[in-house]
Amino acid sequence: MDKLRPKESSKGAEEIVLTQIKQDFITPANAIFDYVDMVEKALHQKDLIFNDEIDQIKSSCTKLINQYEEAFVENTGVNAESIKKSSEEYSELRHNLRTPLNAIIGYSEILIEDFEDSLEKGTIEDFEQIINLARETEKAIEIFVDYIRGESINANNDASSNQLESAEALFKSLGDIEYSIILDDDIKQSDILIVDDNKTNCEVLQRRLSMQGLSCRTSYDGNSAIAEVFKKTPDLILLDVILPDINGLELLKTFRKEHNSESLPVIMVSAFDDVDSISKCIQLGAQDYLPKPINGTILLAKVVAALERKFWREREKKLVDKLHIQATTDQLTGIYNRRVIFEALDEAMDNSKKSKDRDFSIIIFDIDFFKKVNDTYGHAGGDAVLISFAQLLQTEISSPNIVGRIGGEEFLAILYLSKDQAVEFCKKLIKKINKNVVNFDGIDIKITSSGGVAFSNETKTSADLTNKADERLYEAKKEGRNRFKLIDIELLGD
Repeated sequence: MDKLRPKESSKGAEEIVLTQIKQDFITPANAIFDYVDMVEKALHQKDLIFNDEIDQIKSSCTKLINQYEEAFVENTGVNAESIKKSSEEYSELRHNLRTPLNAIIGYSEILIEDFEDSLEKGTIEDFEQIINLARETEKAIEIFVDYIRGESINANNDASSNQLESAEALFKSLGDIEYSIILDDDIKQSDILIVDDNKTNCEVLQRRLSMQGLSCRTSYDGNSAIAEVFKKTPDLILLDVILPDINGLELLKTFRKEHNSESLPVIMVSAFDDVDSISKCIQLGAQDYLPKPINGTILLAKVVAALERKFWREREKKLVDKLHIQATTDQLTGIYNRRVIFEALDEAMDNSKKSKDRDFSIIIFDIDFFKKVNDTYGHAGGDAVLISFAQLLQTEISSPNIVGRIGGEEFLAILYLSKDQAVEFCKKLIKKINKNVVNFDGIDIKITSSGGVAFSNETKTSADLTNKADERLYEAKKEGRNRFKLIDIELLGD
């Protein structure tokens, strides 16, 4: 049977195959610990005695992983080719690696038998999964031993051939990647704050990043870091966990009270490389984690990635804000458009039905003789009048009251005012409108407006309310314009 030995493939492809072989072992082996942890908690909840068996499974799994790691290093390292093993030695290696698996499977089966009637179905399935993972790990051991014997890649085995071909293709692709990182102008102009009590560490990080064109500041304790952020918010913080006054985790909490992770990304830096430390940093809002000693290439890659995410989010937010403005504002005047003002009216009417304290009034405005303005000064002159009128309304009608353009020369305002308050407001507003002069091409254009006012307690629906306001607007125009018509009141302009 023809064999494609590892040495017949490229070195890079062989390393990729070895990585995959190791991963195929480590993944199920580590998963055993996860399932053991889950069944241990389930047994505790049932007050069942099981400690010896669980300890045996854990210790066997630990022994298995340690033995595999040692065998992997010994048989795939730089001196592996010079170390020749006999068939008996490879058989012994296979036996030694499989022995802990027998314990894992055996003790799991014992626990299933002992507690089958006491455990829930899900826990029994977890035990069965431990056994399945152990057998999956056993297959990975066989593949590993075959590989280091030089028998893993079989020309007549489609799966093995595909594995080698895939490895070769991946290696070629990796070789084509440009490893130098090209920084765009946004990133080069970014401001990075390095926080570390060790001045040498600060200097090294600053030198590494400055060599790439990045601008950096340094702080040697928590209080000075807070002062630096207060003085000018940086684009990114590299934050050491251990500081002399405020520890890095507390400092991270402080930053997160004022800034979210998108506006102020933080990469934690620490010699602690355990899972708990890393997960704690991520939970508190760190965007990433760098273990010491810091690899320069990984440092730059993570810094650039964090900055790119920040600037991408900022550009995304600007786009969303722009789209929101386009969707909610009148393109010409810049005040709310018809859709927004009528949605607000529906909401106001719903709230008014729930409570009399939420009664309100509306005004529908119409610029008097607007067609004459367009005919005399053209559409540009008409647009200038509309813009000026809208600005006046927006100035006079402040939050929580709102105003919007509903079409042509018509505007609608929602006023959270009582009838008496609305009357006084309309008196002042019509005087403001009468005094307003629009200058267009050196010509002063004086305009007036008619309005119809309706109150929420007059009707049950927003449609009926706008109809009443429309009717009163029509009456105001019919009776001479430049006036506001209320229920039983007419307010005249100058």
